[in-house]
Amino acid sequence: MFDISKLFTVMGTALIAVLILFTSLLVVAGGRLRPPADFACEPNHMTSWTGVLVFYWRDASQLGFTIDTDDGTQESLITPYSLNKLLINGEHFTYEDWSKVESEVGLLKPMTRARIWLCDNDGNATLIDWQIGTFL
Repeated sequence: MFDISKLFTVMGTALIAVLILFTSLLVVAGGRLRPPADFACEPNHMTSWTGVLVFYWRDASQLGFTIDTDDGTQESLITPYSLNKLLINGEHFTYEDWSKVESEVGLLKPMTRARIWLCDNDGNATLIDWQIGTFL
């Protein structure tokens, strides 16, 4: 005969294991976010900003913005960029993805969110992860 209580015990244990795994993928010790795998920077030299971009521009080689962070600060940066320094929802960014971020070239769509990864010992180590259609 089938014991339904054992099924619930197994399902509960599996759910807890999945939640622990998911949490460990997002956060490292000390409550810090885990950076993308291809972001080369020592943990003690990195920081990230997450929030809504309130000012933005770009040309062929540079991108500038001001971000109102979820932590209540306002940060600004001008940085060189290339498509390999951009992500969209954690995935590789392609030229076609600009239409998801901008209403026209150089004009950001309203309420666009991003997570910016910075490395303080290398000014060129900046990664922008556009958060489109997500709530962080």
